[in-house]
Amino acid sequence: MVLIFSMRFDYSTNCVMKWLDYKGFKVIRINGEDDFYKFVQITKEGIIFRDSVSNKEVNLRDVKSCWWRRTGLTKRHFAATVAKEQLISNDVDISRFINDKRNFIDDEAKDLIDYICYTVYNKASINLGNPQFNLNRLIVLDIAKKYGLMVPEYMIVQDGRQLEMCRNNFAKAVTKAVSNGIYRDIYNHRFYTYTELIEEDFYEKNREVDFFPSMVSDLIEKKIEIRSFYLDGEFYSMAIFSQSDEKTKIDFRKYTNNRREPFRLPKHIELKLKYIFRELDLNCGSADLIIDSNDNYIFLEINPVGQFAMTSEPCNYDLHKKVANFLAYGTTN
Repeated sequence: MVLIFSMRFDYSTNCVMKWLDYKGFKVIRINGEDDFYKFVQITKEGIIFRDSVSNKEVNLRDVKSCWWRRTGLTKRHFAATVAKEQLISNDVDISRFINDKRNFIDDEAKDLIDYICYTVYNKASINLGNPQFNLNRLIVLDIAKKYGLMVPEYMIVQDGRQLEMCRNNFAKAVTKAVSNGIYRDIYNHRFYTYTELIEEDFYEKNREVDFFPSMVSDLIEKKIEIRSFYLDGEFYSMAIFSQSDEKTKIDFRKYTNNRREPFRLPKHIELKLKYIFRELDLNCGSADLIIDSNDNYIFLEINPVGQFAMTSEPCNYDLHKKVANFLAYGTTN
């Protein structure tokens, strides 16, 4: 049995599932935004979920292979929490503690999810990815530097005066989220955070403003961008010619019509990237780099999810089939 933790409308998951179905494998898919599968119980024999349509139960301890595509499990997969009226006593007004109670339920759900993921990860003989989805960007940059990769200069600032230091130190500056940023699909509208150029008037307007600590990086003039999908020891890389288009000079994700073609990273860059993936305990994910005007390779980040459809299709890498093979047999061939 193959288990996939994903999202409801994830295109790559759909494609991989078609290949697994073609190969005759039973697939259990748990999405983060729906409660198609509901938690039943945990015993020493099993971690039991129920299919809400067929009413059939599945034991996650029986999983042979797991793809950690997305977060998958959320609080919605558990039974309803204590009703608000049950928290109100006739003798004592405890309404002010309701939020604390809800926070407690959130903590309980998180630890249950952590245990389920821990058990599945250690029980399954094949894992693609792992339950850690939110890599710390700053830690990953330090790891990259440790293995000899060049990274952009950056500062973490929290007021307009510190921001002015970035203006003085960097020819041009961009800001991006320290975390994975916002990725939301609401009523068929998608909301993202991008890497954004800090305009001159922003410095002037915010000289005396305090704000939450934010990442500001030196803007590196690039020749091309590289998106490289890592799968079981191999890199499948793509060159993105985003620099010539004003819409994509800062962040190519805002517009998808840039020319793209297969690319081969130098062996010494691939080796350093492998060290990073190994230290992060990841056997798949996407690495983003740029080649600057002096032909230096600059490491930007690693995404443990890895949007590989955008790499596979323009470059004919057939990655959906390779991922399905890995989940089925533990090898991409």
